[in-house]
Amino acid sequence: MLRTFYKGLGFFGMVFLLLQNCKGKEDAVEVFTKSDITIEKIQDVDMLYSDSALVRVRIQGPVMLRHLVSDDPRQEFIEGIKVNFFNTFGALAGTLTAKYAVRYEYKGVTLVRDSVVWQSVDGKKLESPELTWNEREQQISTNRFVVVTTLKDTIRSHGFTANQDFTNIKFSAVDGSLEVKQ
Repeated sequence: MLRTFYKGLGFFGMVFLLLQNCKGKEDAVEVFTKSDITIEKIQDVDMLYSDSALVRVRIQGPVMLRHLVSDDPRQEFIEGIKVNFFNTFGALAGTLTAKYAVRYEYKGVTLVRDSVVWQSVDGKKLESPELTWNEREQQISTNRFVVVTTLKDTIRSHGFTANQDFTNIKFSAVDGSLEVKQ
C-alpha cells in the first residue's frame, strides 16, 4: 500500500512539473487511460536540462505524448521537435530540428526522424531522414543517407557515427567534395 502511495505521489509530482513548463495553459495536459496504458498529452512543451547550474539543452515542441507504460515508458514528439544545445559558457552551440522524435527512457535511446537537420553556430550542417542518439554511449548514428556541409565542403554518406558533440565523425560509403591543403 505504501508502494502504491509513492507511485501515485511520483506520478502527480511529474504532472505538476510538466504543468509548470506549459506556459500557464490550464488545458495543456490531457491524460488518456485505456486499459493498462496511460498517455499524457502535453502541449507547448518547453523543457530545460541543466548541469552545474548551466542550461545545457532546451527542448521545445508543440505536442508531446508521455507513454507511461511500465515496461516501456517514452516521450513522443508527434508534431516536431526543436532542441537547442548550449556550450559550457551557456552560449548556443547548435540546434537540432525534426518532424518527429521519440525517447525511450529505459534504453537511453532517442530516435529523431523526418527532415532531421542539425546546425552548429559555426556553419556546419547535417541533414538526414533519421538519427539515433544513444545517451549511454554518448553516440549519434544512422545507417541512412546523410549530407554534411561546411563553409567549404560537402560530404554525402550512407551511414555515419559520431560522438554526441560531433567532434569525431566516422562516415561509411562516402561521396562528396573536400578542399585539400597542399
